[in-house]
Amino acid sequence: MSPTSEHGRKKHDAASAFRAAQASVLLNAVLMTAQIVIGWMAFSDGLLADGVHTLADLGADGMILIVLRLSAAAADRRAGFEYERIGRSERYESAGALFISILLIATGMETLWTSLSHMNDTGNGPSVHAAALVVAVFVIVAKEGLFRYIMSVAKRTRSSVLVASAWHARSDAISACIAVLGILGSMAGVPMSDRVAAAVIGLMIARMGWTLGRKTFKDSFARPAAETTGQ
Repeated sequence: MSPTSEHGRKKHDAASAFRAAQASVLLNAVLMTAQIVIGWMAFSDGLLADGVHTLADLGADGMILIVLRLSAAAADRRAGFEYERIGRSERYESAGALFISILLIATGMETLWTSLSHMNDTGNGPSVHAAALVVAVFVIVAKEGLFRYIMSVAKRTRSSVLVASAWHARSDAISACIAVLGILGSMAGVPMSDRVAAAVIGLMIARMGWTLGRKTFKDSFARPAAETTGQ
C-alpha cells in the first residue's frame, strides 16, 4: 500500500472513530436525562444510580473525543516521524483509557456509598413506579446496540480507547439489567431491593474501572519492551 493510500485509510479510520464517539455522546445525553428525571419522579434509586453512571459516561465520552482529536493530529504529522507519531497516538489513547478508569472508580464508590447510606430508609417510602421499569428496559436495548456499533468501529480502526468505550457501554447494559431486577422487586413489595440494586451497580462500576485501569497500565509497560525488542 502506498504512503498516500495508507494516510487516506488512517484519516478515514479517524473520522469513523470520531463519529462513533459522537453517537455515544448523543445517546448518553438522552439516556442520562431520562434515567435521572424518571428515576427521581418514579422513586427508583436503582435507575438514579444508573443515571449517574451514564453521567460519568458523558464525561468519559468528552475525554474520548479529545483523545481522538489529538491522535488524529499526531497521525497528520510528517511521514518522516512515523515512529514518533505512533508512540504519541498510543500515549494519548492510554491516557484517555486511564481517565475513564479513574472516573468509573470514583463514580462507583460514590454510588455505593449513597445507596448504603439509604439502605435502612425503607419504612414508609413510596413504591417505585412502572415508568422506571420502562426506561430501564429501554436503556438495556440502547446500550447493547451502542456496544455492538462502537466495538465494530473499534475493531476496524484498531482503537484501544474505543474498545474501552464499547465495554463501558456493555457494562451499562448489565447495570441496567440489575436496575430492572431492583425495580421489579420494589414493585413486588420489597423496597430494599431497589437500593440493593443501586449498591450492586456501584460495585460493578468501580470494578470495571479498576479492571480497565490495571489493563491499561500493563499494556503501557509492555509496549516499550516490545518496541525495544523490535528495534
